[in-house]
Amino acid sequence: MLHIRVFSQVLVLGAALFLGGCFVTATNMPAGKGPVDDPALVGNWRGLDSDSGKDSDVFIHIQRPEEGKPLRLVYVEGKDYVIYEMSTTRVGNRSVFYATVLAPEEAVSESKGGSYLGFYEVRGVNATFYLLDAEKVSELIRQGKVRGTPGPAKYDIAKLTGSPAELATFLASVDGWASRMEDPARLRRIVTPQ
Repeated sequence: MLHIRVFSQVLVLGAALFLGGCFVTATNMPAGKGPVDDPALVGNWRGLDSDSGKDSDVFIHIQRPEEGKPLRLVYVEGKDYVIYEMSTTRVGNRSVFYATVLAPEEAVSESKGGSYLGFYEVRGVNATFYLLDAEKVSELIRQGKVRGTPGPAKYDIAKLTGSPAELATFLASVDGWASRMEDPARLRRIVTPQ
């Protein structure tokens, strides 16, 4: 469960730090309107403690390996790391990310073939990432409001299986926005002196 714990530390700093696997994955990238590699995310970031607002020991490096291709997100905390390929797009007036685990192998196997899905905002030197809550999304799946497989137990991963257009419609909806986890991850850009 290293990958799930590590990803939670990246994207859900604070109260949700050790919630295990209560995230949402998707089998398709939502359809949207660019950018596929949002330049506002590229750079070095440091996690912020959700309670104190002070710097944490979590570092995020977001790189653009090739123009027009997905970004690479490298999470580092001490000796632990996870590498993701991350695509971004806009659905309605919201920025959405779709992150696929690339390494280490243990983290890849724990993602069970899905990519993590959520919203993000960048404002100046601050970024906020909102993962989707598996319990909320599982309930919407059971109600037939979105296509997917609900988590079999309370803290299991829910998987969205809709088409790219269906996922975009869901994420642009009131239900999609309300499906965010309560504690977003907050990051601050590391600014190096010129």
